[in-house]
Parts: sequence; C-alpha cells; structure tokens
Amino acid sequence: MTDVHAPMQQSKLQNYNSNRGATSYRADYDNKLHRKLSDQRERALLTRYFATIGPVDKILDLPCGHGRLSTFLQQRCKQLIEGDWSFSMVSLNRQDHENGVPGSGAKGYLRCSALEIPLPERAVDVVLSFRLSHHLETQALREQHLRELFRVGGKAVIVTWFSATSLKNRLRQLRTALVGKKPKNVLHGTRVRAIAEECGFVQRAAKPLFLIGSGHVVGLFVRRDAK
Repeated sequence: MTDVHAPMQQSKLQNYNSNRGATSYRADYDNKLHRKLSDQRERALLTRYFATIGPVDKILDLPCGHGRLSTFLQQRCKQLIEGDWSFSMVSLNRQDHENGVPGSGAKGYLRCSALEIPLPERAVDVVLSFRLSHHLETQALREQHLRELFRVGGKAVIVTWFSATSLKNRLRQLRTALVGKKPKNVLHGTRVRAIAEECGFVQRAAKPLFLIGSGHVVGLFVRRDAK
C-alpha cells in the first residue's frame, strides 16, 4: 500500500501507525473534555441516523481507529467490519474489543485504505467514515474517498467532512490571508450532495458537530433504490 492510498503528511502517518500514536489517540477520548463532548454529540447523531436507516445486517467502520464506536455499532447490526490503514489501530482495537458485546453481532477486522476498499459494490448495508476527510490533502482525494464509500454502501453512508462554509473555516481563511496559516482541507456541502447524487444517493441529513468550535459536518446519505 503506497502513500497515495493514505495521503496525509508523513509525520502524521508515522504517528498514526505507531503504537504510541494509537494509545495516545485512545487516551485523548478518555481524558480530554472536547473529545468527550464531540464523542457524545456524534453518538447522539448516530442514534438518530440509525433510527432513520432502519434494520441493518452489516456495517463497515473505516477508519475504525482504536474502536471508539465499536460497542455502539455492534449493537446495531449482525456483523461489524472494522477497518483502518494503521496496523497499530487495528491491533489495539482487536485487543480491546475482540470479545465484542454478548448477544450482539459478529466482528471482523480489515487493514485497508478508505480510498481503495477491497470489497465489492454494495458489500455492506452501512458505511461509516468519521474524521478522515479533513486529513486528505487534495480535493480530488477527498472526492475519491466519498465515491469509494458510496460504491460499497448498499443502503446508507454516514460520513464527516470539514465544511467550507463553517465559522471555523471562515476564521481559518482570515488567518490564512493575514498570517499565512495553512488552509483547512474542506468540502462544500453542495459538492458532497452532487457526488452523492451521481452515485445514486440522496442526502437525508447533514448536521454540524458544533456550530462554534468545530467545522465538521456529520452527513447521512441513503441509496435511492435501497430495499
């Protein structure tokens, strides 16, 4: 798997794929208030979204990280596939969650890129991809990421992106103009909806994680001809 399949800054890639980086990321959600708050908000939105989607057999969570949403997702399907580019994240996830939730669905693990998912079209009912898009360095790669999710999602796709029209991005644009701060890796909601339409999906929801303090949007897209 080449760097083009995981196109982030090399230092970020090395950290994300290291044991230290994986355990540090897990610790952030245990110890940092803003991480705890965003986790609560994401779970609340996911609960509403899955109520809209209805019964689900198979879910793919990519990137799954250390398994932050593992228990939540396993309770909502018959089979959960957890995938990530980082060997360390997949290993830590398996270590912490391999036994799963008693009475819940089966689990599987997959090391892969979200830009080249080794699954056939409509392989799973729901694809979940949180907090990856804003790490992809070009518009083309961010759009490729969306198309791969829509390709393998048979019923619905839940995905986050950093909104070009968010307050946080507007402030970053100002800092970029004034002091040369690096621009954010963003997507316009209109472009996301257009790609979804091209791939046979319609947008059912697109909620900001927070209006202030975060530029992330959590979108729900449902396949038009899903049964």
